Amino acid sequence: MVDSPLRAREGLFVLHLFYDWDRTVWGRLSPKEKEVACARLGERLKDFRSGEQCQVVSLACIGRADVGWILLSPELHSLQQLEKDLERIPGPGVLRPVYAFFSMTERSEYLPTEEEVVQGLANRGIPPGSSQWESELAEARQRQKYLTEMRLYPTLPDWPFVSFYPMRKKRVPGANWYALSFEERRKLMQGHGSIGRKYQGKVLQMVTGATGFEEWEWGVTLFSQDPAEIKSIVYEMRFDPVSAWYGEFGPFFCGLQLPLPDLWVRLGLLG
Repeated sequence: MVDSPLRAREGLFVLHLFYDWDRTVWGRLSPKEKEVACARLGERLKDFRSGEQCQVVSLACIGRADVGWILLSPELHSLQQLEKDLERIPGPGVLRPVYAFFSMTERSEYLPTEEEVVQGLANRGIPPGSSQWESELAEARQRQKYLTEMRLYPTLPDWPFVSFYPMRKKRVPGANWYALSFEERRKLMQGHGSIGRKYQGKVLQMVTGATGFEEWEWGVTLFSQDPAEIKSIVYEMRFDPVSAWYGEFGPFFCGLQLPLPDLWVRLGLLG
């Protein structure tokens, strides 16, 4: 038992796991052993989910893998232990890893600061201390707080369709994101974000940072009621300069979010 928890200073640790379910190995188990294994997996995930700020998304994957989990936790030992338990509980060789991505939720560095909000109010000729000044400043503070909390501590929806992909920014002559000034990058990201806002209520996006953890710098997880909305937003963003000039993308993993009993049925694991 680990005595010293390893907690995130802010935000949550995030682990995306994708597996193939080896039917040959699974087929060697008796019906009772299969039933017990699925029940133990369910109990283990339920126990993890009961932890403070812990979340679990269970996926019946399409194409690239059989099953996937998206796991969020403020404490790293418990997250790593769950990863190993998921592979161990069904029995040796049943779950074969296809892809994994480790990251953390993070705040956006491109949100306007309070000083910039105040300067914007002054530029518009709004008298300091006036009711409009105080109202707009309070509104900006609330929006900043909401957007920061949403990024650091997202609440993932039970929407049925989920798409995940890793990405990074280019570092090539003529298209080096990190050679741009902060103001240039922020201006580009503001335009990029305006596309995302068009899909508010249709697509929920979780962007997590993986610098120092993975060869990719971010993971993007999209949730939607309608797969066509995710197809549309990704296509539209491809024409935005942030993606067209500076974006590189890894493999896409898609799946249907299902309760575990339905997931076992969908995978044909019991009966």
